Amino acid sequence: MNKVMAGVCVAATLVSASVQAEESAYYAGLTLGRSRTGSPTPDMILSQSNDTVGGVLGGYQFDNNWALEAFYTEAGKFAGQNAAGSVTGNGKADVWGADVMAMLPMSGAFSLYGKLGLASIRVRVNTAPASTLSGDTRTASSYGLGGMYNFNPAFGMRLGWERYGALPTGGSGGAKDDYNINVYSLAAVLKF
Repeated sequence: MNKVMAGVCVAATLVSASVQAEESAYYAGLTLGRSRTGSPTPDMILSQSNDTVGGVLGGYQFDNNWALEAFYTEAGKFAGQNAAGSVTGNGKADVWGADVMAMLPMSGAFSLYGKLGLASIRVRVNTAPASTLSGDTRTASSYGLGGMYNFNPAFGMRLGWERYGALPTGGSGGAKDDYNINVYSLAAVLKF
């Protein structure tokens, strides 16, 4: 009877360890950082282009080198006026997306990473006088670089940079102007 109980305990331990190993491939995290926006129109002079931003992420790590990740992040606020001073405006951007991450383990618990993906960037804009610049949504590639340190198998921190392309609609002709948003962030990541 004791041998049977010992066998059941050993089998339960092995199954539990196997399940925990599989479960640790999933992860979720919170980000906090700063954004820096480019000018949303060629003649806009920005008085505010930095903002504190936050976000969430979740993903699946296939092995030590590859992961697939979905995310949401605030991409910051901007404010400014045109060169003539006749139009003032402010705006806010949010980003939803998915990335493929390539990781390069360095030494011990430290890794470098690069990410490439697809993101939907929504820009909301208010201007005076009204209707001179309006928000828009753009789907475009996103990319980033960073480093991560795993304190233990279940918890790690990342320091990274991501870049997104945004697209407000502007002017009386409805011209579309590309501009970039850079987000520098620190993320706490929990594996489960």
